[in-house]
Amino acid sequence: MSFSSDIKEKLCRAHGRCPNCKNACLAGIFEFAGKNEDGVIRFVTENEHVADYIIDAVYDSGEAVKYVKNARGCRFFINTEGELMKRVSAWEKRAMSCCARSYARGAFLGGGSVTDPRSAYHLEFVTRSEEQALKLADILNGGEGTAAKITRRKGMYTVYIKECESIADALGMMGAGGGGLELFSVQVEKELRNKINRRVNCETANSDKTARAASRQTAAIRMIKDAGKWSALPDTLKEIGELREQYPDVSLKELGEMLNPPIGKSGANHRLERIMKFARTI
Repeated sequence: MSFSSDIKEKLCRAHGRCPNCKNACLAGIFEFAGKNEDGVIRFVTENEHVADYIIDAVYDSGEAVKYVKNARGCRFFINTEGELMKRVSAWEKRAMSCCARSYARGAFLGGGSVTDPRSAYHLEFVTRSEEQALKLADILNGGEGTAAKITRRKGMYTVYIKECESIADALGMMGAGGGGLELFSVQVEKELRNKINRRVNCETANSDKTARAASRQTAAIRMIKDAGKWSALPDTLKEIGELREQYPDVSLKELGEMLNPPIGKSGANHRLERIMKFARTI
């Protein structure tokens, strides 16, 4: 099951706080998934949980609903002149804040999708109506107009959110708080993985840099010895040179600590640079 389908399953189990919430949710579904043709709202859903939710909701209203269910999904035919649609169409007249959240939940069940957070952060609702898009964006933003944005493509209006925290807030507002928590969990996991990767990359780069420097230093030492000039160096340089040949993989800091008396990283680097400078004179 996709992340989006999992969220829709969670939303189908959510309940409104007042009797009008169900009308608001159905309004969201019908407006974002349906098409009004000759007094009949027609729409198809491939999500079995959404189909069952609509069937149960319409059955509870005491009204018959025509639908065809098969392996490809469920096709509905809702009479716009029936008592159910009259109540659904009038949901805003007696709406409370919980009803607006239920409308957003229905909009997602009808025309919404959310990308798996392991790949990207993107929540969207698609509708043919600019008015519906503006209404939904206002509900999602709580009147602030910050997170949810609207774009038009191919004759459709898309209300979308791209920020992780805003998507989690929207899912929680619609009734899928568990999905929001999963989103945050994935975000924390991503940030931790990125932090580890950056640290590993940094350590790898430092190791490569140390290895290349040690290789050049060892080559200079061998060149001096092969030329019979090693004895010409001061004892302090010969001491660190011998250690570098013996321990080609250790860092400058570790190399300096092996000396007696020990010296710091910059001191060890300075002595090795003097050896390399002498080798270039040969």
